[in-house]
Amino acid sequence: MSRKQIAILVTALLVVALAAGLAAGGCGSKKAASGGSKIETAIGHTPTGQALTIANAGQLVIADDSNYAPQSFIDKATNTLKGFDVDVGKKAAELLGVTPKFVNPAWDSVIPGLGTGKWDVSIGSMTITATRAKQVDFTDPYYYTQAQLLVKAGGTQITSVDQLKGKKIGVGTDTTYLFYLKAVGGVNIKTYTTDLDALPDLKLGRLDAVMTADLTASQAIASGQPFELSGKPFYFEPLAFAINKGQPDLLAALNYSVKTMHSDGSLTAFSKTWYHGFDVTLAPQSGVASYNDAMLAVGGTP
Repeated sequence: MSRKQIAILVTALLVVALAAGLAAGGCGSKKAASGGSKIETAIGHTPTGQALTIANAGQLVIADDSNYAPQSFIDKATNTLKGFDVDVGKKAAELLGVTPKFVNPAWDSVIPGLGTGKWDVSIGSMTITATRAKQVDFTDPYYYTQAQLLVKAGGTQITSVDQLKGKKIGVGTDTTYLFYLKAVGGVNIKTYTTDLDALPDLKLGRLDAVMTADLTASQAIASGQPFELSGKPFYFEPLAFAINKGQPDLLAALNYSVKTMHSDGSLTAFSKTWYHGFDVTLAPQSGVASYNDAMLAVGGTP
């Protein structure tokens, strides 16, 4: 073989090697771009849509209320976000192989923000309702709460639907509690950015009661505030993650995380940590009506 032939052969081999290297690099990029790890495993195929965007970014942007203890709150000692929903959000992101990024919008902007892509998911104790389901898609429930009235310690008890009428009740804006009280009718309703913002007015006697989650009400009492529970819960609510509609791969991935946290005991452990040893991951068996049934009973739309 002549020197010229050897040179041509060597050049050809180098070209082949370079092409193979580029192809391998291209495959690697494609795998990374497909979110090829945990999200792909969770849904059983290469993700598309928002799930692919999240996989490529390596980040899950989570909308959450930072003034809703013990679900989510700012620990003043460390200036960090803590709570049940925070632990759930971190674990969900871990299961999908991405980093959680928490944002804390006003409650009434959570659903609009999902629609415009400001955040990927709400992990902030959102109740599944028929009306909301027209705007967002929900995962399976991850836990359950009950609608409870909180009154000033030693104050007048309110224990029935009829007794709500004429009373001044504080609620968070755009909450199921607001929707329910409006359906009851005849209630003097005062709205706040979030349920807990109503507590100072209750303490000062400017409200007859505040309607909120039983867990939140109990936490307020446990923290030493001068309140007591009033009567039995009015209804129970299934709470879920919420995402923008039309993202089946993201919904499947998040449902995988919820199912995994139920089955591996993570949700129960988080619940017992934040709710004084109680497991709130199972639907109540106490005979309390569901939110949908309670709304229908007072002539409202779920």
